[in-house]
Amino acid sequence: ARWAKDIKDDIWDRLIFNWGTLGAIVGVSLAMLFLGPIWGLAVAVAHFVLYVFMLAPAINALGHWWGRKNFLNNSATNLRLLAWLTGGESLHNNHHAYPSSPKFSMGRFEFDPSWVVIKVLMAFRLVSLIGDKVKLT
Repeated sequence: ARWAKDIKDDIWDRLIFNWGTLGAIVGVSLAMLFLGPIWGLAVAVAHFVLYVFMLAPAINALGHWWGRKNFLNNSATNLRLLAWLTGGESLHNNHHAYPSSPKFSMGRFEFDPSWVVIKVLMAFRLVSLIGDKVKLT
């Protein structure tokens, strides 16, 4: 845990995450294996471009420009419909109110798909919840 000194290295860090670009190489290789070399590479490049250069900045821009607010102590807003497509990331107002919380949905009619994934990982004892944070086990 080079960037998070409060999180001790575990088996996942030693086997996967400490190897730099291994995750990207494995991901692109799997995409190429399942979709063929051309389509797999195209999907990997599209994912990178869309996520890094379009989706993340768009969520941040929209999340500070338009939407609903559950908490008035920050300038961010929530975009409930977009949360279904962004894994809850567009519940920006909630995230700014409770930045260390792994669950972004807090209001009525809000859904955070990533929280469902976290709950499944907890059921398989792959992660655990400590306070309001998730810890890999």
